[in-house]
Amino acid sequence: MKSGLLIAATLLLLYATAQAQEKIIVPKATALAYAKHTRCEDGKPGKNYWQNSATYAIKATVDVTNKMLHGSERVTYFNHSPDTLKTLVIRLYQDLFKKGANRNSLVDVDPRDLTDGVQIGRMAINKNDVSTDVNQKMVRRKGTLMHVKLNDWILPGSKSEIEIDWNFHIPEHTLIRMGTIDSTTVFLGQWYPQIAVYDDLNGWDTHSYNGLAEFYNEVADFDVEISVPQGFMVWATGEPVNIQELIQPSYYATYRKAATSDQIRHLVTEQDLKKGAITTDKQTWKYKASQVSDFAFGLSNHYCWDITSVEVDKQTKRRTVVGVAYNPASKHFDQVVNVARETVRFMSEEMPGVPFPFPYMTVFNGDFGIEYPMITNVGTDPKFDMTVYANSHEIAHSYFPFYVCTNETKNGWLDEGLTVFLPEKIQTEIASLDEAKRNTAAFSKYAGLEDEPAVITPTHYLDQRIYFYLNYAKTEVALRMLQMELGDSLFKTCLRDFMEHWKYKHPTPNDFFHSFNRCSGQNLNWFWHVWYYQNGGMPDLAIDKVTRVANKVQVTVDNKGDFPLPIVLSFYNRDKVVKTVTLPASSWLEQPNKPVTVSIDSSEEITRVTLGNEYIPDVNRSNNTL
Repeated sequence: MKSGLLIAATLLLLYATAQAQEKIIVPKATALAYAKHTRCEDGKPGKNYWQNSATYAIKATVDVTNKMLHGSERVTYFNHSPDTLKTLVIRLYQDLFKKGANRNSLVDVDPRDLTDGVQIGRMAINKNDVSTDVNQKMVRRKGTLMHVKLNDWILPGSKSEIEIDWNFHIPEHTLIRMGTIDSTTVFLGQWYPQIAVYDDLNGWDTHSYNGLAEFYNEVADFDVEISVPQGFMVWATGEPVNIQELIQPSYYATYRKAATSDQIRHLVTEQDLKKGAITTDKQTWKYKASQVSDFAFGLSNHYCWDITSVEVDKQTKRRTVVGVAYNPASKHFDQVVNVARETVRFMSEEMPGVPFPFPYMTVFNGDFGIEYPMITNVGTDPKFDMTVYANSHEIAHSYFPFYVCTNETKNGWLDEGLTVFLPEKIQTEIASLDEAKRNTAAFSKYAGLEDEPAVITPTHYLDQRIYFYLNYAKTEVALRMLQMELGDSLFKTCLRDFMEHWKYKHPTPNDFFHSFNRCSGQNLNWFWHVWYYQNGGMPDLAIDKVTRVANKVQVTVDNKGDFPLPIVLSFYNRDKVVKTVTLPASSWLEQPNKPVTVSIDSSEEITRVTLGNEYIPDVNRSNNTL
């Protein structure tokens, strides 16, 4: 009797566990969003979805000699939410360089760059001056955030105007995505007071920037004026609206031709730089950009400038202007304009096959490798392969997180995994680079670390040791395994569906998972659980045995690891492949925890059978041949 009860209880537990694995964990905030219909359980935005927005009018002056930025901005903030906002949260990213700031333990700041952070000269809300003295208790600064209590609350459906004058010292010896590149070259990111995101899930986003995890920004429109010393050029997010006034007529004529042609034009060469007289006596560069989540710019008085354009939408004939600003001494950068153009073309036509969403794409030769809307900051690498990888990867970010506005601070794996995965084919075509093979090897090597967290772990909790492995290598492998499971066509259809529903919006991991479930018509929860929610685990398939009877060869494959992986068996007659059989990863679901048997008929002698390939991870390949 007791034995029967024990068996029944065990079966009930196994059933309950199996049922639980059929559901994706729904965070409390997401469950409330479902109830409020701001998001749908099928991965689409809900009928009540809302998103706040802003317009920025900014005037900035860069003192290159003393490495100072002085700025003034007028921000119009629109509250589309159903909530009354009693507090405003403003990001002051340059407070990362404040003495005593809370930075990621692996983020080093040169002591010479430690400052008092962002200095605010004046702030006004709706024309009323606001004291920024923290002793007045209307303003609180913590980390890289400034919380401002509002006397005039921002009611649902209303707007508020914020004016701020500020300045800060541009880092000279520390490059964390921005700063001094050389004596007369500067790249500015995270440089203006920015209204934080207020969303339907958590209200104000109050994660302070720690120098490692990236950003979560609101979609906005920008009108920016940047004043620089005589002879300097500026490259920035958006359209250069007064460029005709800033460069000499012959250069402007070449610029206009390049903006409407596939031909690459070397607008400013090293020889031109030596001759001088490229710019006019105007010193204020004006840029405009709409529906972008950030704004960045670079400037120099000794950079070459290559420019071309590419048709990104065959139906509308719309073109994207592609440019590269670079130090002529930087190795391989004279080839980057072609890399950038072909990446934009490939992503528009093939993967993901969505027309490039922005009218401009500029590569700025700085340091590090970081993306901003319509401009990237990419350092020099002695290897051409890595030059191709870095530039195509950063350009791919135009889709994630700038077209689909994912939360990099919390879910860095979502945009980084996709932007490693998406340009792999074009990387291989341009250079001898096989990023898929490299990531497979990396995952096979590091999988199963004792303290390896799940991919779904919020990015701001990660240290640098695990940050890159999880967000880049493991997630790229997961996406390729998903592509193998669904097939190229269905995978691409699901990805485009997700992108179409969430363009210029803020999706969560649940929205991503449920979108693929709905669009594919499959319950892929088994896949999400193993690849995204499981802590650690190792990939390890093995050939258990091979039996031969007459013309029939039967192979038993065992899963000794923790991932359901696709099965690829190659049958050899000495050095010749007789047949290859591929089974999807879902084959393991038919009889869980049991081996899979594959049979073939072959009139030829089979001397050897191998399992897997260089694109399927496996921690132990010694048991993959028999």
